[in-house]
Amino acid sequence: MKAGRPNLLRRIFLLVIVITVIAAVLLLRPDNRGAKLVAETRQALRQQGFKTDLADFDFSTSAELRDREAVLQGLERISLTHLREIDPNLMEAVNNNSAIVVWKGDSVKMAAQWRNPSSQLTWDEFRQQLNEHKAVIDSACEAILSGPIRFSAIATNGNAMRLPHLALLRSLTDVLCNRALLELHDGNKDAAWTNVMAATRLVTAWNPEPVEISYLVRFVVAKEAFNISWQALQSHDWSDAQLARLQQEWEDVDFITNLTEIAVYKLASDADQSARYREMMLKDRPSLLKFAIQSLQAPSKYIWANMRARRRESDYLHNGWYEDQKDLMLYNRDWEVQLRNAVCSPTWAQMRRLPAVTNQVPFQSKFPSTLMQVYMNMRQPPAAISERGGGLLGRAAEAEAERRILLAVFALERYRGKHGSYPYTLEPLAPEFLKTVPADFMDGKPLCYRLGNDGHFLLYSVGLNCVDDGGQMVSGARSGQANSRPTDFNALPVGDIVWPFPASMAAVEARRQQELAILRSKADEADDLQARHQWTLTVKHQADVEKLLAAPPTDPPDSDFHGRPLSQVLCNTNGTGTNRLTLGQLLTLKQIVTGEEPETITFDLPVNYDVASNLGELMLFIDANNDDSDEGCNVQQLECNRATNGDCLLVWSTLYESPGKHALAAGLVLKEPGAAAAVIIGPVAPFTITNLCQFSIGSAQFDPQIGAIFRGKLAESNGNYVAQLTTTNGTALKTFTGGTTNGVFNFLWDLTDEHGRHCTDPSFNSVFHITLPDSARSQVLRGP
Repeated sequence: MKAGRPNLLRRIFLLVIVITVIAAVLLLRPDNRGAKLVAETRQALRQQGFKTDLADFDFSTSAELRDREAVLQGLERISLTHLREIDPNLMEAVNNNSAIVVWKGDSVKMAAQWRNPSSQLTWDEFRQQLNEHKAVIDSACEAILSGPIRFSAIATNGNAMRLPHLALLRSLTDVLCNRALLELHDGNKDAAWTNVMAATRLVTAWNPEPVEISYLVRFVVAKEAFNISWQALQSHDWSDAQLARLQQEWEDVDFITNLTEIAVYKLASDADQSARYREMMLKDRPSLLKFAIQSLQAPSKYIWANMRARRRESDYLHNGWYEDQKDLMLYNRDWEVQLRNAVCSPTWAQMRRLPAVTNQVPFQSKFPSTLMQVYMNMRQPPAAISERGGGLLGRAAEAEAERRILLAVFALERYRGKHGSYPYTLEPLAPEFLKTVPADFMDGKPLCYRLGNDGHFLLYSVGLNCVDDGGQMVSGARSGQANSRPTDFNALPVGDIVWPFPASMAAVEARRQQELAILRSKADEADDLQARHQWTLTVKHQADVEKLLAAPPTDPPDSDFHGRPLSQVLCNTNGTGTNRLTLGQLLTLKQIVTGEEPETITFDLPVNYDVASNLGELMLFIDANNDDSDEGCNVQQLECNRATNGDCLLVWSTLYESPGKHALAAGLVLKEPGAAAAVIIGPVAPFTITNLCQFSIGSAQFDPQIGAIFRGKLAESNGNYVAQLTTTNGTALKTFTGGTTNGVFNFLWDLTDEHGRHCTDPSFNSVFHITLPDSARSQVLRGP
């Protein structure tokens, strides 16, 4: 009986395996329904004229186009990024319907959002940066002007197709516009025209591949070409032939019709992508045998759930996927039809009412839990209004409206060249300068035109909301970038698409002063916040100074550093001779009198400056109380200089530390610690700061555009000050007088002297006369 029990258990175990395998085979056998349905759907679509396979597309180019492409791609060898960083705003609005003529200004204001908003370049600095790769960009200009532009791409890659030239074209457009600005400023008319024409042809001569992002980039480039054309035409030195050439470029371009090609290519790309997704899932699935083994290894309560999950997955891959594939093709077919209807609309007002624009329903799988649904939700048709500008079609409508404005503008300039002034209406432009006066694409009505008293004109389209806002420019709009992200159709931005008046010098100056006031206010807030943090830290650390000074002295342990004692490596034998000093003795602070006291204190350390500079950095720690953070333990302003004998001189500006008693210690932070500690700290020594004022660290520097902010904390609540500002050679500039009852003062110097002249020196000196009435103390400090 005992010998039979193992056989019985073995039979039961084998029976369980057999039952499990049979159940798995019955439950998990593949179901191939649907493949025929997809094939039939694909065939029906092809018979109706729809393209369902990526093999139907060819994005290769001719030898001529490849040669032109090679010249442009050659720009990848140089970095255009830093040239984009100096990108000025080409359509900076002033007073709603006027803009700044950048090239007439005294300097170039940077528009990059991540930079300091007050950053400006002189024209010489602007010129120097743009001319760094002048020859290469000149060659690119020649290529652009020589014929059509198209970039080869591998169409069979579908949604994974690489388009590296888009970033290149975007950067190149900015560079060409900047070069045009510079040539306009320098009076080089022909060179300016060449760069304007090259920027224009990046729109008009480029035939983009039928991909949403490519067309969106084209519309951004078109916006920049529109803006640089406005800048260029504020100079009235263009010949009729030049104006006619630009006009012809914009007459031949079509922003709307070819949008349907995006839907055509998308149908085939999505079908290919879903097929790739299925292949990936099939490849990653474990074999039936491996799945059975894994199921038997899992807890018994999960075996049936695992088999049901695999059955659902098998059903989807061998049946449900085909339903999704069929529905996806029909979904893209319907969108393509809707898009064809939309692009046939004569105006945006009619186009925006169509389902492809305002009511696009996202693709919904019958199997919402699949990754297929997640993927498709990330790739919805781009035409629906989901952001400012109405999506792809809205951007196209804006580009078309701007194109029509440009055609009228070039005709107006040609009319002026012939008759000496602009007409009172647009009607006289046809048929001599235009076949017909272009209507506003937004609503089909005539473009809005108004002649100003100063001889300039305002021309505009009513914009995407189809409401005449009187020629008001969209606030913050630049290069097609959004200033808001509405969630419904009614949230389209308020404002028109405007060819604005040139702003007067007085209006520009008023705007600059307004901006400067805002920047100064923000700078003052930031400095105040930093100063309060600085003062809080110094007071917090100083509270433990007596405890730090009462601690028994310790000598940092010497250690081996690349085979030698670290103390020998650091010691400057020129000063110590044969004396062998410990690390603690090397880092003991020894003050030397220089005549700069009490504002500047100098300590001499018998440490070899050249060696210490190579090994790491000498620091000066103040009230280092070993709390959870080292923040505030370093003095605010310190220089390490080389003494004549090779020692290290620590030159410390005490102006930014709190008055009173402190605990100081020299320290060496090693770049490569080796066998030594990363930070070596010398013995603590007492030091008393006698200054009656602690300045904010922000007072040490100034912004040439904003000015210099002086902020100080006095030793007492009640105090008065007189600040005398001078040049570095002692010439008086300006004097500020004030007082405080809360112990803190601050004022801004706008860098103008007593005579209103702007000071451009890179540094200045200040002297503060401090008086504390309550204690009858006073002091003269050499300030920041």
